[in-house]
Amino acid sequence: MDDEPGLVRIMTLMLTNLERYEVSSVLDATLALKAVQKFKPHLVLLDLVMPKLSGGDVARQIREDPHVRNTPILFLSAIVKESEPEVCGYPAICKPIGIDALVEAIEEQLSKAGAIS
Repeated sequence: MDDEPGLVRIMTLMLTNLERYEVSSVLDATLALKAVQKFKPHLVLLDLVMPKLSGGDVARQIREDPHVRNTPILFLSAIVKESEPEVCGYPAICKPIGIDALVEAIEEQLSKAGAIS
């Protein structure tokens, strides 16, 4: 979830074209929890800074829901520094990021969560 529609479209297209992931995108952070509850993803990719509700707030909502609380969360944000691999207790990567680095970060989190072998 990100508030930049162009970036969301590009990331969704790139990840979908890899034919390794099923991707669902939400631009409005206030709808994020409902989207996670409905889609039940293996991983949630969040921006930290979004209007109305921060990525940290969305992560907190996810953790409070017993049905999706164990879903891995990965932050992708322009305000994250490469020297800060964690934000709010979650792994974080800085943007801009290339598709190879993004896939590597996603795969690492999926592997840690046991979602892939």
